[in-house]
Amino acid sequence: MRIIGKATAVKAAMVAAAAMSIALAGCSGEGTAGSSASSGPSAADTASAGSTPSGGTGSAASCVVGNWKTTGVDGKFDSNGVNGSLSGGAGATMNVAPDGKTTVNFDSMQPVTFNFAVAGGNVKGSFQYGGTVNGTVNTPSTPTGAWEPTGTVDFGKVTVTVDLTSPTTARVADKVPLAQFAGTNVANAGNAVDAQPILRKGTYDCSSGNTLKLGPPAGTPGVGTWTLEKA
Repeated sequence: MRIIGKATAVKAAMVAAAAMSIALAGCSGEGTAGSSASSGPSAADTASAGSTPSGGTGSAASCVVGNWKTTGVDGKFDSNGVNGSLSGGAGATMNVAPDGKTTVNFDSMQPVTFNFAVAGGNVKGSFQYGGTVNGTVNTPSTPTGAWEPTGTVDFGKVTVTVDLTSPTTARVADKVPLAQFAGTNVANAGNAVDAQPILRKGTYDCSSGNTLKLGPPAGTPGVGTWTLEKA
């Protein structure tokens, strides 16, 4: 596990990643799946990223229960002179039990790519999670509603790898623990990566049967919408 430390790579990466943080912090817009862009992890997000579950009690709607596989996460943004998109992330798996116990495995996840324009230039790259996260969710019994983790979700085994391809080519993070990456100032890229992927407060929609959509809370900037299919 490492964060690149070469001065030239980091200097260039800081320019790109700082712009990425601006683009994904506080910008909102409709995504291809009705999503909005990331507002970045808060201090509370970062703190909980490496914590131990506190044993929340939950219950999952019948259409949410089962084995799922992500087809991707999508988001678009256009604000404050920055516009672009992120997409990808297929292949992660999730199991939800009737009592809300949930496990997400990112080991087979494909990269999420980002591409945006800022200050007359383009910033491109990708990030990829690894490892597993365990927690408990609580939902109503309806096909749509609030997706609410209860207790403390354990993100301590989740890692992240971040690669930039423009305006420089650099691996900013290599299988770095998510909590460490979210809290680091290296390349100022923490806000580009969701510190609580999938198992964060938001909304769900399983009304179509074999498709589940997990999005940000209604009316708020979020971190894109995840789409999953029954496995």
